[in-house]
Amino acid sequence: MAHRVLVTSWAVEENNPDIARLRELGYEIVNERRPSHHTEAEMFDLIPGIDAAVAASDAYTAAVLDKADRLKIIARVGVGYDAVDVAAATARGIAVTTTPGANHEAVADMAFGLILGLARYIPLHDRLVRGGKWQRYTGADVYGKTLGILGLGKIGKGMARRAKGFSMRVVAHDPYWDEDFARSVGVERLPLDEVVREADYLTLHLPASPDTNQIMNAERLRAMKPTAYLVNTARGTLVDEPALTRALKEHWIAGAALDVFEKEPPWGSAILECENAIFSPHVAGFSQNANATMVRMAVDSVIGRLKGEEPYGIVNPEALKRG
Repeated sequence: MAHRVLVTSWAVEENNPDIARLRELGYEIVNERRPSHHTEAEMFDLIPGIDAAVAASDAYTAAVLDKADRLKIIARVGVGYDAVDVAAATARGIAVTTTPGANHEAVADMAFGLILGLARYIPLHDRLVRGGKWQRYTGADVYGKTLGILGLGKIGKGMARRAKGFSMRVVAHDPYWDEDFARSVGVERLPLDEVVREADYLTLHLPASPDTNQIMNAERLRAMKPTAYLVNTARGTLVDEPALTRALKEHWIAGAALDVFEKEPPWGSAILECENAIFSPHVAGFSQNANATMVRMAVDSVIGRLKGEEPYGIVNPEALKRG
């Protein structure tokens, strides 16, 4: 029986050469690629009879995995795996992999682009000119201002390097501090709440976890400068979205840019009514080079796992002992 590979990640372009590799090996491709993630109810119908998944942030809950009668690997195209019940996958011998190091520069590009878009009203001015209005808004400066980074991993480091090109002061918080990097680039280590207070632009690059859930709550949003901007390209759970909605409407802060939301898509969320915000559909990690690298790594992991090898980027190696 041919292995069946479910493809749901939007990063997998049509005629992707790495998916072609799977076909050449005789694998059957079940193409359910789309921009939005699949819900638990949708996964119930998709997962039976599937051996491997080249996955987006679809709902791989314990209930979904109960219906996974052949699944050996969930190969996430990206670095986040909070949509996967890793403990349930491990108990069932299902490997969970990510594509570390593939898209951090793409995310940093996007996050810094959002800072510039916020500061200089770039989306607004575009809409005005297209609408026949020669109306001008005076933007904020970025050059020489303070960038606050929560999470100084690969993406946060990329932000620090970009900020230095704008002669910005860079302050950051990360529980796993890389002193050599900080010293070489000139990043000041501050406690989390001081970073929040000092930043003119505060950018989030933390993983989703119980410790980081709604780390930007109402109290911290109130502690930001009224002239400051918040950028989130990490995970929607990092921000208390109703509190941020209030912060934007009542001008506790100057504005925000969100590439991620508590619920995706965020249809019906009051935050979409805020005019001092920029929104994008969870695309920060998607660029031509990043997509190609992520898909290649995910496909390599699938092939390795289905051959009985340890796949690259595995987050739960103990699963290999169970299946």
